[in-house]
Amino acid sequence: REMNLKLSQSRAESVMKYLIAHGIDAGRLEAHGYGPDKPMDSNDTNDGRQRNRRVEFHILDQDK
Repeated sequence: REMNLKLSQSRAESVMKYLIAHGIDAGRLEAHGYGPDKPMDSNDTNDGRQRNRRVEFHILDQDK
């Protein structure tokens, strides 16, 4: 479980670093890794585990 959480956080931070490197202000971003806590599909199959390896974006304020 802890390893999956670390991998999830690393994935989120990697995407954040990419966005910063391409001009997005770091102060507008947060990275949160949830690991096995918020699956979108079953972890009982390879396809389900693959779908659970994802990054989500939540737009909080479109006026900026």
